[in-house]
Amino acid sequence: MPSNPYEVRVYKWKPMGDWRYDDPGHKLHKTHSLKVKGFRPYIVARGIPAVHIEYSFRLDDIGQANVTIPLDGPEEHQANLKKLSGIEPYAYCIGIVRKSEDWDNRQDDYLVWSGIIWNMRMDLSDRTLQINARDFMSFWENRHHTGMATNIEQADIIRRVMTSGNVNWGINTEFILSTTGRKRDWKAGPGEWREVAADFYDMADDIGGFFMAMDSARVNVGKPDEYLRNFLRTTKNRTPQWALGRDKKPVPTLKDRVNCEIPEVYFDGTQVTNVSYAIGRSGNLPIRRRKDNFIMRRDVPVRDVVGRYENLGDPKILDSRAETQLAFGNKAIRVPRVITYPSAYQDPQILNPNLGVKINVEANTGFIDIKETFVVTENRVHVEGDGSDRCELTLVQESLFKKGKWE
Repeated sequence: MPSNPYEVRVYKWKPMGDWRYDDPGHKLHKTHSLKVKGFRPYIVARGIPAVHIEYSFRLDDIGQANVTIPLDGPEEHQANLKKLSGIEPYAYCIGIVRKSEDWDNRQDDYLVWSGIIWNMRMDLSDRTLQINARDFMSFWENRHHTGMATNIEQADIIRRVMTSGNVNWGINTEFILSTTGRKRDWKAGPGEWREVAADFYDMADDIGGFFMAMDSARVNVGKPDEYLRNFLRTTKNRTPQWALGRDKKPVPTLKDRVNCEIPEVYFDGTQVTNVSYAIGRSGNLPIRRRKDNFIMRRDVPVRDVVGRYENLGDPKILDSRAETQLAFGNKAIRVPRVITYPSAYQDPQILNPNLGVKINVEANTGFIDIKETFVVTENRVHVEGDGSDRCELTLVQESLFKKGKWE
């Protein structure tokens, strides 16, 4: 492995069309206007050394990165650093690249994280620039939509909303969407202008939902016109899949004191529930659905939870929400915190919880033995000064993602 396999690359939004043709009446509007063509991030500087790198993925949330780069550098990096003299938040993006030996023993480098710079801090004492970025879903966090649909497949709703956003000075987000077999009514009134990302996560975060990841890739790698693509990927359901390495083989089991350390296991009872209500609305009338965990009700006193969903009027979806609340109200929730040994996994991105990954965990604590399958809900990757990385994982047992038999 190279002495330090990580490098930072900086990209700047480039308009792909011309604003002079933004008038819908112009004959070149559909083919040349900035409104239709939008923006893409093109390379500004590559090979930037980093003082500090940390990036993270969190289930049903936007990934983040904190990167610190020097303001001054050795001669071989000085030219690249000078290219960043005009860098500013939102106008620029970053990509974190990791070099490693692939399964054919060839040198290979690949993008492990990319996103939009949202704020920066220049430390003139240390002569460093601290960059805070969020993945490309953060663009859709700040885009809003309105409209309605009746009995439409969830993937089609996402496709329609994103297509509309892309042709309104967007960022050319592509999509790899799987149909879920679930249709729904959809209504965002003119006075609401609901946040796009929040509505997508709302659809995903459900036993009847799906896993959703904002992914990215480089085009024209190493050339002067290198740029970043970004695309939304969804799964057909919310069933966790085994974490696979870049060779498409399952990654090794997490074993305490072998390839990781388990500093703590958190036992959570704050979400315990054995009666679940999901309340929606059809027109001006509320709709209430109830689900019961009769087995747990024999073991512990009744405890209920109520979820209110103003934008849902479909009884089937409300049933699914009530089931989800019961699943995550299991009385035996265990949340281990795992820290992998340096560079234990070739590509930390394979443990991205938004991909819905699961992995075996084994530990003998002397108090309670752990030997079961857990689902990754958060992965914080810390890169040491020598370029080795550790993944700090938050896990929950796989059973929480399965529909229970409570009735």
